[in-house]
This record gives sequence, C-alpha cells and structure tokens, in this order.
Amino acid sequence: MTRSTARLVVILAATLTTSVALAAQRTYDKRLDAPPGGRLTFEADTGSVSVTGSDAPEVIVHADLEGSQSLLDRLHITAAQTPSGVTISERVDHDGLLGWVDWLNFGPSRVRFVIEVPRNYPVDLQTSGGGLDVQDLSASVHGKTSGGGIHLRNVSGTVAVHTSGGSIKAERLEGSAQLSTSGGGIEVADSTGDLDVDTSGGGIRLQDDDGEVHAHTSGGSIRAQLRANHGITLASSGGGITLLLPQNTRASIDAATSGGGVSSEFPLSTVQTEVGNHLQGAIGGGGAPISLHTSGGSIHIAPFP
Repeated sequence: MTRSTARLVVILAATLTTSVALAAQRTYDKRLDAPPGGRLTFEADTGSVSVTGSDAPEVIVHADLEGSQSLLDRLHITAAQTPSGVTISERVDHDGLLGWVDWLNFGPSRVRFVIEVPRNYPVDLQTSGGGLDVQDLSASVHGKTSGGGIHLRNVSGTVAVHTSGGSIKAERLEGSAQLSTSGGGIEVADSTGDLDVDTSGGGIRLQDDDGEVHAHTSGGSIRAQLRANHGITLASSGGGITLLLPQNTRASIDAATSGGGVSSEFPLSTVQTEVGNHLQGAIGGGGAPISLHTSGGSIHIAPFP
C-alpha cells in the first residue's frame, strides 16, 4: 500500500467514525391546501416515503431525518403549491470527497417521509434510495425507486411502479397495474384490475385476483390462484408454474416447458397436442387463451373449490 493510499484510508475511517459520533436528528413538517384537480409530485435523492389517502382537502408532510450535522446542513426539503398541485423535493448538496463519504454513511433508512393526501389525489413518487408505501387512494399511482421495496394497499386508480432493488407487494388493487422489479419477488392479492407484472430476480405469487394477467420472471417460480380466466399469460425462465382456477373455468390452453413436465387436473374437451412437456387443448369447451411457458421447471394446472 502506498503512503498516499494509506493516508486516504485513514481519512475515510476517521470520517466514518466522526459521522457516527456526530449523529444528529431533525424533522420537517408542513401543511398545504390541496384543491380538487391537483396531484402530488415527490422527488428525493434518498429516503423512503409513505403516502396515505385521507378525507381532508390538504397535503400534510412530515419527515424524520438522522445523520451527521454536516450532512443535515446540506439536506434541503421544499414543499410548495404549484399550478399542477403540490410538489415536494428533497436534495443533498455533495461537498467533495468527505461529502460523498458522509452521504454513503447516511443511508436511505435515515430519511423517512410520511405524507397524507386527499384520497382522489394522483401521486407521482420517485426516490433514489428508499422504499415506497401507498395506501387508501382512489387515484392513480406512479412510482420509481432505485433502492427499496414497494408496498401498495387499497388503491382503486391505475398503478405503474418500478424498483431496481427490492420486492413488490400489492393488496386490493381495483385498477389496472404494471408492477416491475429488477431485484426481488412480486406478490399480489385480492385485486380486480388487469395485472402486468415482471421481475428479473424473484418469484411471483398471485392470490385471489380477478382480471387479465400477464406475468414474467427470469429468476423464480410462478404460483397464481385466480378467480376467473380473463386471459392469462405466465412465463418463467427459472422455475415452475402452478395455475389454480375455479372448477367451472372455460379456456384454451397452450402450456410448454423445456425443463420438466406439464400436467392438468382439468378434463380436456379437445386435445391438439399432448406430450410430456407440451399441452394444447380446451377446458370446458374452450374460452379465453391461457399461455404457460417455462424453461426451468414443471407446469401444473388444477381446479380449486
């Protein structure tokens, strides 16, 4: 190790120690009127955000922040009314090498926003370092995070969310939903809208959903128990597929695998292809198409009571 490199390591270690020793806390609170027709726009350099719909015609912003005093001095939050609604922004000024070290020591878990909005207020959320949590809205939700999970509950508007570093869990969605992640699994339950879900790094679990379904994973299995067949496409490159449907389902099936077998507990009224790893046929005389394909496991189709 050169002398200059050793000096840099000492500086970094001392800086990290100092950052912990000088930990400070700060809060931010603000209320803004939210006339009908507006929307919430939230952008943050770091931190998680939780948004809840309420009956009050206002946006209530609360933030808890923790870190070194020097970093908190460089962290700026603004919340203001705009022609489109309410905009909230959180930015951190980086100040040379020590500023970046302080930033890395800060971590997204030390900034947490809790926001209340009118139930019919659309929200557009973006953070570079934390999770998203949204509940009790009758409006659209758009969200993107580079470093956390996403949790949605009781949303009746359309949904489009993406995370590059976490899982997605959704419950009781009534509108169409696009859910995608590059680093975790996806779970959806008790939803009635159409679903389009995609993950590159985990499994997919759909429970008691009622809508057209498109689901794809590159790194896990798929298990779907659906209330009806409105058109179903399930594809996996790294696991098996299990599809459970009501006993009275009508469907046209095309199921194939390169890494296992295909089996169906439904009686097939017509069969076009029936070999060990490929099945084409009709359930209940035929109906909306069901396409099931995997490269890494078996496929099983069965009824549930």
